[in-house]
Parts: sequence; C-alpha cells; structure tokens
Amino acid sequence: PAPRWTDAGTPTTFRDIDPKALAPRELYGYVDPISREWHDGVLSRTMRELSVADDAHPKWLVLDGDVDDGWLEDMKSVMDDRRGLLLPSRE
Repeated sequence: PAPRWTDAGTPTTFRDIDPKALAPRELYGYVDPISREWHDGVLSRTMRELSVADDAHPKWLVLDGDVDDGWLEDMKSVMDDRRGLLLPSRE
C-alpha cells in the first residue's frame, strides 16, 4: 500500500477491509469445534500485525462498506461490555 501521512507529517499505517465481502468466520476467525484450535480471520490477523509493528506511528483499521443490521449484529457479538473487540481466542 502507498504510504500515508498525518497533517503533522507523521507516517500512518492504514488498512481498509470491506467486512461484507467476507463471511463472519473469515472476518473474525473461529475456533475449530473438533480440535478446539483458533484460526485467525482477516480482522484478527490484521489487528495482531498492527499491534506488534516496530514503530509508534498511528495505525488505522477501517471497516469500509455498507452497514446493515446483519453486519451490526455480527460486530456486537464479538464486542465486550466496554465495546472492545473480544474474540473467542480471548484476545
């Protein structure tokens, strides 16, 4: 992706995901019912990659696409009481 900058000239990492282009388990990840092993989705993998980046620059993860009731319900199902993302992997 092309580099992006803040108004102050700070380099910024930007990731754009269309959540409606993916099934919920592809987006968030899932626990295999047989092996009980966690499999990352695009969102969980991207968040992990951004969280371990070696720089302190701003990072934006944009969920870009139409918002509808189904998508909102899927998002609410993985949010905790503080509206933080809580995946079945406990991350």
